Amino acid sequence: MRDIEIYVEGKRLDLFDNGTIEIKSSIQDAKDISKVFTDYSQPFTIPASDNNNQIFRHHYRTEITDNVFDGRVRHEAKIFINHLLFKRGKVFLNGTSMKNSKASSYNITFFGNTVSLKDTFKDDKLLDLCRYKKGVDGSDSALNLSLVGDHEFNHESVKTIFTSEGKGFGDDTSALIYPLITSRKRLFYDDSYVDSFAENFDGNLYRPADISANESQFNTRGITEVDLKPALKAYHIIKAIEEKYNINFIPNDSVGTKDFFSKHNEAFANLYLWLSNNSGNITGNLAEDDYIFKTEVPSWSLISASDYDFDSLSVDGNEIVIENAILFAGGHYLQIKPASGYLNVNWKAKIVNVDTNSVLAVVEGKGDVKTHIPHPTNAPENRYIIEFYSKTEMVNTEIEFGLREITSSFFGQTSNWEIYTSGAVIDTDTAKLSVSAHFPDMKVMEFMTGLFKMFNLTAYYIDDESDPLYNDITPVVKVVKLDDYYDDALNNNSGGIIDITKHIDVQEHSVNTSLPFSEIEFKFEDNETILMANHLEVNGEVFGDSSISVQETYDGLNLFYGEKYEIDIPFSKLKYERINGLDTDILWGYAAGGDFKSENTTPPQANYSAQNVKALLFYGIRETYISTPINLSDAGNTTSTRASNYYRPSNTSNTAVVDSEGNWSIPAIQTINFDSEQDEYTLSPSPNSLFRNFYKSYITSVFDANKRVFKLKAYLPPSFLINYKLNDQLKVQDVVYRINSITTNLNTGLSRLELINLNVEEIVE
Repeated sequence: MRDIEIYVEGKRLDLFDNGTIEIKSSIQDAKDISKVFTDYSQPFTIPASDNNNQIFRHHYRTEITDNVFDGRVRHEAKIFINHLLFKRGKVFLNGTSMKNSKASSYNITFFGNTVSLKDTFKDDKLLDLCRYKKGVDGSDSALNLSLVGDHEFNHESVKTIFTSEGKGFGDDTSALIYPLITSRKRLFYDDSYVDSFAENFDGNLYRPADISANESQFNTRGITEVDLKPALKAYHIIKAIEEKYNINFIPNDSVGTKDFFSKHNEAFANLYLWLSNNSGNITGNLAEDDYIFKTEVPSWSLISASDYDFDSLSVDGNEIVIENAILFAGGHYLQIKPASGYLNVNWKAKIVNVDTNSVLAVVEGKGDVKTHIPHPTNAPENRYIIEFYSKTEMVNTEIEFGLREITSSFFGQTSNWEIYTSGAVIDTDTAKLSVSAHFPDMKVMEFMTGLFKMFNLTAYYIDDESDPLYNDITPVVKVVKLDDYYDDALNNNSGGIIDITKHIDVQEHSVNTSLPFSEIEFKFEDNETILMANHLEVNGEVFGDSSISVQETYDGLNLFYGEKYEIDIPFSKLKYERINGLDTDILWGYAAGGDFKSENTTPPQANYSAQNVKALLFYGIRETYISTPINLSDAGNTTSTRASNYYRPSNTSNTAVVDSEGNWSIPAIQTINFDSEQDEYTLSPSPNSLFRNFYKSYITSVFDANKRVFKLKAYLPPSFLINYKLNDQLKVQDVVYRINSITTNLNTGLSRLELINLNVEEIVE
């Protein structure tokens, strides 16, 4: 028997002398290829000893309300074998067995650290990355997405971002861009069409250098700031996740790194998330979501106060601090005081908790309004900022926030006031577009899972204290593509191969066919945008999706094993259009749908029906000095700009170079299509699909006719269990295998191995 020790939050558990603890470990199971696995145990029992009762704080006693053990979450844990660290992870308390009204045993499960990402992210959404306190110390964030993406929203600001490299953040000049994607306006390019009164005339992007002869016409066509929606670089979303949850996903962000989320990884570096959560233009097509102007009150000043000693209201910079004191009467109030000339403009004010991002109150109206605000009771101290929205600009609006407390004494009741004002600061210059208001309705975990599925990534905690990357303060989670993970076995202490022949139980083993599925289908979120629907109608398949059939892969042989396996990606897909084919340099996306009709008319068919496209990822490609400049007008129809630079949305990470015969001289490095679809810009097929670059080698290996799943038993010593890595290759006699899974009885060392034999070219040496 081995000496097994389990610690929960630093305290050692008592274990049964004859207990059994089994741990299963797997990084990627051939039977479930879209999921990242980690260590987990079968539920096991431990005694309800005095020591364990103290650790679990008598969880079974519901009358205890102070210092209770929270059974809803997993708790930090470590497992040691013979006093050497075996695994870090978390323990979950499943329940307590009672006998004669007394606790008899506890039932617990151990989970490896990677599973704990679900606990860490909880149900948080992407918009929660816009305002938060940093990591474990609660300090102010430096990388939240409001800092990255919030910007003034007016024609000049959007024009600058659209035509330049984008909005910068830190050393990144293109953290936020405005890609050429519209939701309502049907765009076209016709240098002969000048009838400004025909249907859809405003969708014409053509603009000559000299418009003096008909300037008013060109000021009312092309795209405007309200036709576009911004996009945020996925790299900064990852960096905000790192900071908010105190995790390091990119321990090496330098050239040549294999860390997938690095800014130097060309498959990820210029990937953007479109900031759209409804159909229609940036102002929204829903009545409650068309407050385009937004600002955050930048500071507060005291304008009136009684001699009374207030202890429940104060300000700190732009934050309102409300203590959780009991008010005898009165309460807090908010007053919106628009300047003259703006009394009929609709506005909305939100009081937002800066720590939890929860909303204390929302007030909507127009004109001068004073309203009661509820007093928070959920924390000793609450910090709030006030966000102010308006449907048009509201110059010099003033906001007041105040508190009235009523005190009683022998002489009667006294009203005491404390009032703070924003001053007349809300004007055109501070009207901002808040990225938090435009994020797709997507959870952080869903976003991460989507990236893992798209690029066939794997993740594992660095929990070996001898590893140079180990960090006890900010845990390192290595994220790499699966092929790189297996190739990196050469850098393990083992050198990549461990001979376990002498530990194998030779009495019995089984050999099974490795082929787990008859078909694998890769699918993005469905949408009915016009070009996606047209592609399906013409080609009989969904653009960007793919299916791998065993029957088709192996020369028509009638092979069948298992069922169809679907890998569902939570992101949408758009097919883009190069306007007028190769005759323009303009590629655009259209988030609208309807019946596709022949557009060999001048102008093309008018606007289609806007579609609510779910979270959309694309590559942002900056085009400069294009030969067919774009007419960029302001929404007020008073000016226009001849834009020769813009960001085109793309399903390929860079522009492929194609020769005169349509062959690639330099193919695109990466596409975010699973199939080898046509590059909408070069109008040539793109070979480097998601399947080819991230799935093919692994799936081809599993589907190989020579492959088998070997199920073996072995008595593995502590020296092996403590030091092996799941990308190590195991050698038994003269055959080398990849680990599919290992299930180990820690008490005896008896392990059940699922191994897949490797061909010579797959062995790391």
